[in-house]
Amino acid sequence: MATLPPRKNPTPTRISKEHLTPLQILLQMGFPKHRAEKALAATGHRSVQLASDWLLAHVRDSTLDSTEPREYVLYLCPTDQLDQQLQRFWLRSKELEWNGVHNFMPHITLVSFFKASDEASKQLATVLETLITRDECPDSIDLEAYISPNFMGLFVKDEQAEWLKSLAIKYVNKLSQMGISAEPNTKSLHLTLAYQFSNAAFEPLRSMVEKLIPNKCSNWELRLYSKDPRSLNMNVHKVTHSHIPREHDELELRPGDYIYVPEEACAKSIDGWVEGISWLTGTSGYFPLNHTKRTAESDSWTLHSTVQITDARLEVIVNEIPRTRNPPVILSSESSDAPDGVAVDVEPMQASEPTSLPLREILICRHGERVDFTFGTWIPYCFEPNGCYVRRDLNMPVKIPPRNIKDFQDDCPLTTLGELQAALIGEAMKVAKMHIDVAFASPSLRCIQTLSQILKGFQSDLSIKVEPGLMEWVAWYQNGLPTWMTPEELSNAGFKIDMTYKPVVKASELPLRENATQYYDRSYALMKSLIENSKGNILIVAHATSLPACTRQLTGGRVPHVTEVTRLVQQVPYLACLMAKEGPDGWQLHPPPFPPITHSSNKRFDWKILT
Repeated sequence: MATLPPRKNPTPTRISKEHLTPLQILLQMGFPKHRAEKALAATGHRSVQLASDWLLAHVRDSTLDSTEPREYVLYLCPTDQLDQQLQRFWLRSKELEWNGVHNFMPHITLVSFFKASDEASKQLATVLETLITRDECPDSIDLEAYISPNFMGLFVKDEQAEWLKSLAIKYVNKLSQMGISAEPNTKSLHLTLAYQFSNAAFEPLRSMVEKLIPNKCSNWELRLYSKDPRSLNMNVHKVTHSHIPREHDELELRPGDYIYVPEEACAKSIDGWVEGISWLTGTSGYFPLNHTKRTAESDSWTLHSTVQITDARLEVIVNEIPRTRNPPVILSSESSDAPDGVAVDVEPMQASEPTSLPLREILICRHGERVDFTFGTWIPYCFEPNGCYVRRDLNMPVKIPPRNIKDFQDDCPLTTLGELQAALIGEAMKVAKMHIDVAFASPSLRCIQTLSQILKGFQSDLSIKVEPGLMEWVAWYQNGLPTWMTPEELSNAGFKIDMTYKPVVKASELPLRENATQYYDRSYALMKSLIENSKGNILIVAHATSLPACTRQLTGGRVPHVTEVTRLVQQVPYLACLMAKEGPDGWQLHPPPFPPITHSSNKRFDWKILT
């Protein structure tokens, strides 16, 4: 046999992408180094996919090539019962008036804002995660209330405060070795409850502070945040209604986005339009102020690292895919998941015993097109002074259920097209010969209407089980939960409601505030209960957030970061459907057995343009 001659030009050794850093992968994708570092810093180094999506979204951002560093801050934040108490306090105090504390989440500042280059972003988190050991952590953080005419807060007791100060100094010293200048908070450590409030608000605030129980089952975690340098001296507004620009200087608004608005702009506006900067795209322009609502400045910050301090135990949250029997199934084209603050321990899927029973299926659908997102401020437009509803557009509902008009504000009905969309899905399910044994809906009117129309198109006589636990992420509802129609009111309005159904989660048990992890955990616990307490195939109609939240942990995945939660929602259109099927190794995601429904936007026609 002839021997092979030696090759003079061997093929260069290929480096597997598994061994490349996120920055190296972005560079291979063709992004400039400074832009790739900026994207990774802006997204908290969560994933390459998230960073590349950020770069594509910010392609028209005028500061994309700016070298101005981000600002970072180290907070100690409460969790569990204390956090829930404080979130309720935040909501109630905000009803009195907006004061300075509402710009942030409940926290104790350990290291004040400092600047660091995008290149150092990942190392800042790594240093924090390796800063302390388990034995160093105190058993608890005890607080004492302080009330004065211009400030109210909870102060950390001396012994624990000294440990926290030493921790802050230790972190700052580590930063100094990196060439980063920062100042630890060596003053009296405290959690601010209210400041910059009026004299009229003092007594109600004092009464609320006195009812707090700050040391009941309180756990804490260190959080490293950063913010866009452009947000300095800016208020943050959350987009509540979409807006398509009509002029070249207008800003596109998308629900879920945040807008940076100069502090004085709102007061000086004479027509309800102000200029702002989009957190989602980095572009600036004018937008209608009534399509947004002021929210906490910290809502638009990036979370880089979380270190839990719980009962003298230290838990560092790392972006590590859990070991499950099957790899996590990714929705759409996501390449990886990342936790939002709290690690979620996903139990491995246990292999099912051989059985002659058919495996179960769950079909989850988003509701149809909603009136408020389509027409904006529709209530004053459609209701006469005497309270009579008037159909102003063919895409508005022919009739609406009788109820308090104000309740439609946060619990709107479907458009005519939304009802048609739902009926088409039901007809497609029938053609596909699907079998559904039980049907659940979120208590939102749009979800009840959607499920009713799906069952009508499906020619099914199933009753609707109204499950408040299917309510979407309550973070969208800054003014508190909507007032939903009761099962009796829905039944009287013509919907076929299962009046004997006892919800897994009662409306009164829903949290007033929750972070992304808590919402995903709530949805996961609900799904396990629905599966355990029902038989056969399940149909669920809920919200855009429900498709990933109800299936991610069920199929072995982990909770995504809050910024990714928002991005996922924007990719779930009306009547999007997702199927989970039970297999020998657990639940897996599958496409539904019928095609999706797609339609183009249709602008309102003004016949006067032809005259």
